[in-house]
Amino acid sequence: MEQKKKKLSKGKIRAIIVAAVSCAIALALIITNFFVPVKYLASYFVLHNKGAAEGVMRVRFVDVGYGDCTIVELPDGKNMLIDCGNGTSANQKRILKFLNKCDIDTIDYLVCTSVNNEQCGGFGEIIQYKKVKTIYMPYCLNAYVTDGYRDFVLSANSSKAEKKIIEYGEGASNEAYDYFFVFLSPSIHTNPEGEYANLNSNPSDESARNAASAVMWLQYGDTSFLFTSDATSAVQEKICNDLLMTSGIVGDYMVDHHNGDISKIIKVANHGNANSACAPLYDFFKPQAAVISVGKNGNGCPSLEVISDAVNYVGDKLYRTDEHGTVTFEVTREGYAVV
Repeated sequence: MEQKKKKLSKGKIRAIIVAAVSCAIALALIITNFFVPVKYLASYFVLHNKGAAEGVMRVRFVDVGYGDCTIVELPDGKNMLIDCGNGTSANQKRILKFLNKCDIDTIDYLVCTSVNNEQCGGFGEIIQYKKVKTIYMPYCLNAYVTDGYRDFVLSANSSKAEKKIIEYGEGASNEAYDYFFVFLSPSIHTNPEGEYANLNSNPSDESARNAASAVMWLQYGDTSFLFTSDATSAVQEKICNDLLMTSGIVGDYMVDHHNGDISKIIKVANHGNANSACAPLYDFFKPQAAVISVGKNGNGCPSLEVISDAVNYVGDKLYRTDEHGTVTFEVTREGYAVV
């Protein structure tokens, strides 16, 4: 007689299904993690996943609390990431979300303006998850000066990106699209009396770290942005004095244009810290708008002195990420709007 086939119990069938589904999910997560970090998966499911139109530049000051992060979509389709917050999970999710929302998978120019954690803390992971073509980095010989800078250096060195030192006169341009960016500070890294020399002699000194922060001018058409990172008051005043006396691509251009019809937006230095207050900077550049990237802190930022200096020139066009959230400027050749 034919033996009857044993039927699986409902319990065993359920167990097999659960095991199969669990294996499928685990396999999917493993495969996904090669392309998308699972812990940031939600940042990859975004609506309106579209970059700026050709000929339009977007400058987005991302709200990362007490830190700096600016995403720039350049008018020729290239893009730039200036700083990356302090590396907390919440900030990383927010930055990745904006990058993905702007359809940015490749970062053409990655700029690390400072060795301080609130500027470079998130770069280590971002360099792993996004393709980077060119990295502009400080000339700091001590990679362990801060935890964030150590992680950034390790990721930068393991990437295939071209590395360039941030120093006076370094930058890039596209004449066809009428934009350029150039670093105004620190001075060249070989200067024995420059900011980098002081940083490498005193890496634990906060003032030395701040003085060696990058100051960068970005211009498209009739609109310019001055990014000041954590620059000290002395550094900012020195830039103004140097530009009045310097010849060459940086000095000539900016002296000819800084008082003209160029609309200027200043990213306020060091989250509005009183140690970075510099009224002469506003007198020299005469900005039309200013942005303070700041969140909860124990450093008294932004100080009343800094706010007063800014409001004196920009009035109600002072934007704070702790009050306004992420602030976005949309720029054409003719001008800009806050959107």
